[in-house]
Amino acid sequence: MGILNLSRLIADICPEAIREVELKSLFGRRIAIDASMSIYQFLIAIRNRDQLLTNDSGETTSHLIGLFYRTIKLLEMGIKPIYVFDGKAPQLKGGELTKRADRRKEAENRLAEAVEEQDLENISKFNKRVVRVTRQHNDDCKKLLQLMGLPVIESPSEAEAQCAQLCKEGLVYATATEDMDGLTFGSPRLIRNLTSANNEKVKEYSLDKVLEGMELSHNQFIDLGILMGCDYCDSIKGIGGKKGLELIKSFGSIEEILEKKYGITEFIDVDIDYGDRKEVVVESEDNVKQEENGEQENGDKTDVNGEEGNAVKEEDNCKKSKDKKGPQVPDNWLFTGARKLFVSPNVLKGTLTEADLKPKDVDEEAIIQFMCVENGFSEDRVRNALKRIKESKGKCSQTRIDSFFKMMPNSNPKTKTEKSVSDNKNKRSGPQSKNASKRGRR
Repeated sequence: MGILNLSRLIADICPEAIREVELKSLFGRRIAIDASMSIYQFLIAIRNRDQLLTNDSGETTSHLIGLFYRTIKLLEMGIKPIYVFDGKAPQLKGGELTKRADRRKEAENRLAEAVEEQDLENISKFNKRVVRVTRQHNDDCKKLLQLMGLPVIESPSEAEAQCAQLCKEGLVYATATEDMDGLTFGSPRLIRNLTSANNEKVKEYSLDKVLEGMELSHNQFIDLGILMGCDYCDSIKGIGGKKGLELIKSFGSIEEILEKKYGITEFIDVDIDYGDRKEVVVESEDNVKQEENGEQENGDKTDVNGEEGNAVKEEDNCKKSKDKKGPQVPDNWLFTGARKLFVSPNVLKGTLTEADLKPKDVDEEAIIQFMCVENGFSEDRVRNALKRIKESKGKCSQTRIDSFFKMMPNSNPKTKTEKSVSDNKNKRSGPQSKNASKRGRR
């Protein structure tokens, strides 16, 4: 989900933060791509009569053909893709994952009804809603990318957060994902529609311009995202984007909103401990994407547990709003934990270098073995695709002129309010104001 309706709010409040750019304008750029989101799109889009493509063993191959040919298209555009895969989902995401599993179960029931009634339209619709990205899908794609000589990064937790970190460190130009929480994680630039089929244009969002247009600090922007609805906690029902923005601009933070508008003065402080979680990722890779998609294999539960779960089990020390006509604050609202996940996510920080992101040689024969022998793709087509990769290598090795000047993202952009105050001071103290005073004396 990311942040509910955030793209719509940005389009309404600060459309100048969005620009539509052609793929070719990203020539020479290194882009961090949310791999699991891309795989999901391929599973949805690449079908034969509403059925996923499979090999002779009945194993899904839609994700492989989508990833292979779309990645080649990016390489031909001179774009340098860096695919980032999810690690273990944060424990606070348990509630959202359970909801996704419930929605998928409902879709499966509706699909069964549509099949029984031979309702082709609903069969097509619900077939797509039951799609989930599995660990096997991820492993297949990692293998293919590595055989293509492309960098693969495994995040300790959320892929969007790791992409944002790479962007903040100046290792990549932008984060490519459909989830708008890439901005709340602090990515200076976010690109949507990069891996969509037959798409020659993408949307690029500028975090600086979003903050400037909304007149918010980044911490306030995070609080706005939590109010609108994120993956890590419930939201105040009845508060949408524009109302949330109005409240944040009026009160400054969620705590101030709760205290001054709802009379709530005590908040649950959720302790986020990433140390244990990193060990779990190493020991049990089976959990990597299954939790993200609500899978319950091997008895894994998506319920909140551990230290965050203890916070949930505490007695209600939040006072409930008595205004039943207006928006209602959730009981035991874990907004502080959600905020911590955005401010200090579990990512590889300061450990990856330019050398880690450089492409390697393509293993052509291994690709033929994997794609053609094991998964039944046409050898002629795959070999033609490999020629395209070779031809694109020259483009990817070329350098943009602006790459000689390393862009360091502004970690503390000024809001419009701050800029206007500063501009007014400069005008009063600058030579123009002196000349104006002289003209006045005349």
